[in-house]
Amino acid sequence: MLVKRYHANDMQQAMDTVIRELGSDAVILNSRKVRKKGLKNLFSKPVMEVMVAYDPANIPAVKKLNVAGGGAAGAAGAAGTAGGDRTPKEPKSKPAAVSQEQLERLDQRIDSIDSMLADFIEKFSFVKREVTYDYPEEIQQLLVQMMENQVREELAHSLAKQAEQMLRKQPETSASEILEHLVLEQLGRPEPILHKKFTQKVILVLGPTGVGKTTTIVKLAADFSVKQKKKVGIINTDTFRIGAQEQLQTYADILGVPLQVVYWANELEQALENMSDRDIIFVDTAGKKPGDEQNKEDLLEIVRALRPEDTLLCLAATTGFASMKEMVDTYGFVDDYRLMITKIDETKYRGPLLNISWYTQKPMAYVTTGQNVPDDIEVVDVESIARQIVRGQS
Repeated sequence: MLVKRYHANDMQQAMDTVIRELGSDAVILNSRKVRKKGLKNLFSKPVMEVMVAYDPANIPAVKKLNVAGGGAAGAAGAAGTAGGDRTPKEPKSKPAAVSQEQLERLDQRIDSIDSMLADFIEKFSFVKREVTYDYPEEIQQLLVQMMENQVREELAHSLAKQAEQMLRKQPETSASEILEHLVLEQLGRPEPILHKKFTQKVILVLGPTGVGKTTTIVKLAADFSVKQKKKVGIINTDTFRIGAQEQLQTYADILGVPLQVVYWANELEQALENMSDRDIIFVDTAGKKPGDEQNKEDLLEIVRALRPEDTLLCLAATTGFASMKEMVDTYGFVDDYRLMITKIDETKYRGPLLNISWYTQKPMAYVTTGQNVPDDIEVVDVESIARQIVRGQS
């Protein structure tokens, strides 16, 4: 499999280009909104960047060649045999050695493809279909609406059954009002970070690679330092990801907040001592893959050394329930945390937020709504989410 990057005005245009050039077998690994580089593009509209994995043999042009005469290589081979060509073949060159970095990148691509396939299987179950349930018509319609919004089927049925029982007792109330109330109960009240005066709060930020932990920390740091006038510090323990330290340092310099880089858990005590004058300290961590026991031990050491007052688990709203559940289970060794949902602007569905709230039984704190720092972050609006899930209205 090879990987190619595309830029387009929107996702539809990107998909049209990918299918035209690489065929329908190409696999979308990642998509995000980016700005073109250069000062002249500073105020230009963001474009959609799409990373695609593809098999060169499945490119439409190559397929046509293969169909015509059994493929170019096959035709050439047949011609050589028929004509008695005895031209000696050139010796094959030795394959180049594969570096550790290339192996790691390949491993990440395989993980991305596995995750994407799991998401596809998960989303496939939400394909619109004829549904007949033994519910009152209004509840049945709302049930279909919830499932089309990617609410888990068992959860949607549970809510519908509760709504039916409540509707019998209060027939004057609308089914949508009752269901919206039940969804709000499940989502719970938002629990953003609160800081008490004259105290220091350490906030640990966890989450898999690619969900936007570092950018989220910068947005939170900007909000607390610029808008709320708090003294903020950042500790970075993610020394594995290329560019993570430089990215944080650049933002820290812009915000005027100190940044400490920690390579070992036993250095955390000194890092905290160096930031003893800070009101709030955000701690960035490396992304954890499922089954990575060493990374689990490293994170446990960090938790023991920091004893954080708050922990945020970052999950992307674009992730299917199967993958999101796997990520949550991966961090099951952390008892107390709040949910931080990123990339909510990249999907129209709000069911995944309800699903993960239901599965974890943890409160939500914030959602991120874009790439802009520090603006695109806000306390989660549970009323708006409930309304979109039940009524399909924003």
